[in-house]
Amino acid sequence: MKSKLAVYCTSTVVYRFICLLFGAYFFAVGSVDAQILNIPDEEDRKGGVHYSLVPLLGYSSDTGLIGGALLQRFNYGEGRSPFLSNLKIDAVVSTKADLLSEINYQRTRTLGMDIRSEISLIAERYRQAHYFGIGNQTTFNQDLYDEDYFLYEKRIIDFSYRARKTITEYGFEGTFDFYGVLGVSYLDALKRSDESLFAIEDPTGNQKNRLNSLGVGLIAEDRDSEFNPTEGYRYEIGIESSGAFTFSEFDFSRVHAELRHYVEILPDVVIAQKISGVHILGDSPFWKKASLGDKYGLRGYHFDRFLGESSILHILEARTWLFSFFDDEIKIGGQLFWDSGRVFSEFDSDGLFDNWNHSYGAGGAISLFNPDFIVRGDIGYSSEAIRIYAGVGYIF
Repeated sequence: MKSKLAVYCTSTVVYRFICLLFGAYFFAVGSVDAQILNIPDEEDRKGGVHYSLVPLLGYSSDTGLIGGALLQRFNYGEGRSPFLSNLKIDAVVSTKADLLSEINYQRTRTLGMDIRSEISLIAERYRQAHYFGIGNQTTFNQDLYDEDYFLYEKRIIDFSYRARKTITEYGFEGTFDFYGVLGVSYLDALKRSDESLFAIEDPTGNQKNRLNSLGVGLIAEDRDSEFNPTEGYRYEIGIESSGAFTFSEFDFSRVHAELRHYVEILPDVVIAQKISGVHILGDSPFWKKASLGDKYGLRGYHFDRFLGESSILHILEARTWLFSFFDDEIKIGGQLFWDSGRVFSEFDSDGLFDNWNHSYGAGGAISLFNPDFIVRGDIGYSSEAIRIYAGVGYIF
């Protein structure tokens, strides 16, 4: 999983953002300072264990002063590919009581078996979470946004465990895998005024809610790298269900599919493409609906800008490495992107090519001392806002 830190800035208030490394290195706006530390230990000299630390410091008029850190630890064992284990800890706090924290741990062998496990724990408190309504045609107004019309306070704890097993291998390095997933979520949506929980409406799933889910899926992939792919593909399809059988307060299923492709059209110039879709069966809470508008798609729109019963998304990126130093120990690159997508609901046209939304932008990337550790920053433009994103790794 990627770091969830992403905030927005408008064209008239460009200092209202928080970022990681690239606020200082590439965008050079705002008061942000970040530093990369590489901490070696005994096994690190053998190439087995690698630590990377990114301290965070910044200011936003929305959140106040923020600080935190991102730690990533790779353990390659005896040269196991892509790794034996990968630990990521991401935590940010602000003087206005915002909290964003995530712990993600992956291990390619579990209890001595060839089962890849992934454990994720997310705990967040947003004083200014977004809700714009349901559908692709919802209205956005910057003046109302500045008056907190679209905002509510959200507290959420989300835990998931996924176990993945290779069924068969094919091609050069291709695998066909089956996975099972368990999810537990708790959300508390708090009032910002006495009149209503949300300025627009009180949607399904407001106030305090508990959600448990079980799911299964299939993954077929054959690409040359998990962290910096230059050729190959990755396909995934899955379903997760919640209901009385999982002791959940909601009864619905979520079907998703994703297609990724990578082609190196010139030396060190890669075209990456992702097509994904989500469909909800049943009555899901608003915070589990198909959504667009974050660092994973429609960059440049506000977080969760579009919610619906279904969604479709297309992302096209051109990535390249521009400079390298110290025998490729440090590499600096950039990317251009174009995002397109829409959601479907009872308020929208059923036409597949109607009412699509688009955003575009550019970003930078830097690889430090380990080719698998990449820090990335993007700035996205849409018809409504400008948003800056930063995190570890490419978004796909």
